[in-house]
Amino acid sequence: MRVAIVGGPGVGKSTLVRQLADLYHNGSYGEGEKGVWDPRVLEDIAAGENAVAVTEYFARLYDANYRDAAVHDGPGRVIFLEGARITLDAHIAEYPEQYHEALRAVLAIGDWWRPDKTIVLTSSADTIKNHIRLRNRPHEEAENMVRRFRIIDAEFKRLAPAETNAILIDRDRREFHDRDGLREVIEAAGLPPFPEIPYLGLG
Repeated sequence: MRVAIVGGPGVGKSTLVRQLADLYHNGSYGEGEKGVWDPRVLEDIAAGENAVAVTEYFARLYDANYRDAAVHDGPGRVIFLEGARITLDAHIAEYPEQYHEALRAVLAIGDWWRPDKTIVLTSSADTIKNHIRLRNRPHEEAENMVRRFRIIDAEFKRLAPAETNAILIDRDRREFHDRDGLREVIEAAGLPPFPEIPYLGLG
């Protein structure tokens, strides 16, 4: 089973992907961040430039992840991927309309991905602002990130109902670093139980 986790910038996708993958012991495919991406991509995102090149870069990144996940998927496995075609589609809204036709052409790269479940994370802008400030990454300016989040989050909400096997989950008041928060996501998304590793300590 392949499970895509998507949502606007700063909503907690990477954290949730890592935590669930560790819980299921099947690994995950994140989209990365600074240190993984070509530095020019970060510059173009910050400047709002080269819309088609940026979108194609992420489409090819996701494509590499989906190809590898397809090889490692199998009965009883739950594999988590950060990003899906809906991600590429949602980000179109942050670019001028003159680029939209070329951007939609790039989306064809993801035509075959088809995750079994898509968890669409949404949140309030205040929560996003707090997360951006807490993680304090030099390449992220809080006000610009919140502005981008509002645009992209609205698109995810618009697109999610038409997405096969998608579940919209409000990230507010959910903590992805504790068991209760993870169980809530697992139950809401209808994921199979994770294999519990028993603690055999004496006492």
